[in-house]
Amino acid sequence: MKITCAIFDADGTLLDSMPMWKAITYEYAQDRGLDAPPGLHRTLNRLSMEQCAAAYKELGAPGSLEEIRKELSQYALNGYRDRVKEKPHATALLKLLHENGVHVAVATASNPVGVRTALEANGMTPYVEYLVSCTEVGQGKDSPAVFLNCAEHFGAVPAECVVFEDSAYALRTARGAGFLTVGIRDEISAEEPGADFSQLCHRYLPDYAQLLAELTPPEEEGSLLRAVRK
Repeated sequence: MKITCAIFDADGTLLDSMPMWKAITYEYAQDRGLDAPPGLHRTLNRLSMEQCAAAYKELGAPGSLEEIRKELSQYALNGYRDRVKEKPHATALLKLLHENGVHVAVATASNPVGVRTALEANGMTPYVEYLVSCTEVGQGKDSPAVFLNCAEHFGAVPAECVVFEDSAYALRTARGAGFLTVGIRDEISAEEPGADFSQLCHRYLPDYAQLLAELTPPEEEGSLLRAVRK
């Protein structure tokens, strides 16, 4: 068996965007005159845009859920355009996977327009064959639906796919559904209470440098599978 598909989260995994998300969490609340509780960014980190809108609505944000969602999306779009860079060595790994026949997908809980903007700005889009959002599949990452959607798009089963994520709850979901999993450390996602990443994924890495070194030059078929299972 070999890995045919690599499924990447965007925020905190391919993109160093979690500081941006943390900032706009409180900027939006301040701009709307809301009393944001400490740790709100950690709560919203695991939610879809629709769920984030509902959370702000509960805090007293004016407008309909759809209006709040659109406002949040605009905040995020501005942030993706102006503030977000790649996680170290992410583009180089995508390029290597693409050149060696591994399908690359992005599964995001964020607005796909904003994510595409940041991916393009960081030179990643030539290597990403498929991008899907939790909104499009109708489930957050507490469900494996978005990961299964990516696998099905390439005619693969979970055991033939590796999911790259920074978030403990998403890694737990993916591994529970039978995917191989690689955790990528992000300072903000690592704040999740009770997250034991060593138990949640097959491999946990500070960034992509070590994995990239192990796969360069690419070895015989199955090298990615062996690297993931180290």
